Amino acid sequence: MGHVKIIVDHDKIDYSGPLNVNGLFNLIELFIHERGFDKQQDKDFEQNTASGKFIEWQIAPWKWVSDYHRYIVKVRILGYDIVKADAVSNGKKTKIDTGRMIIIIDGFIDYDLQVRWEHFPMLHFIRAMYDNFIFKAYTERFEHMLVNDINHLHDQIEKFLNMYKHYALVSRPGP
Repeated sequence: MGHVKIIVDHDKIDYSGPLNVNGLFNLIELFIHERGFDKQQDKDFEQNTASGKFIEWQIAPWKWVSDYHRYIVKVRILGYDIVKADAVSNGKKTKIDTGRMIIIIDGFIDYDLQVRWEHFPMLHFIRAMYDNFIFKAYTERFEHMLVNDINHLHDQIEKFLNMYKHYALVSRPGP
């Protein structure tokens, strides 16, 4: 593994209220597929607690940008007290999940994937000069593209969660 640079550090969305958990997972996976990322599932954990379900879901999709650069977007979702509840929307009664969701998005760029520049200290120094001065315009462009992708994902998630703000909970059954 080469040099990894953190571009977006802990972009966080905190949401409490009604939502569709499976729809949220499908939205993120659809975004990954549309942008050409390869999916890597890190965690998929669910535990029943006294107050509802606890969900931990983490993926780290990646995409080759060039033969020297690779994007890595780490998405971690923590769900607390997720239970099914009755809700009313537009006069129709439906079953929907409710609880608290914390979504954390990180973005990384992985340089020198073939580890050609890490063998000797002098090569390591030359790689640093190359990345920071000679190839700087290209690396900055790749960083801006990654930030744009993560901002677009963040906006899509917020739009999805705002759809459920108008749902009125009728009853919230116990776990």
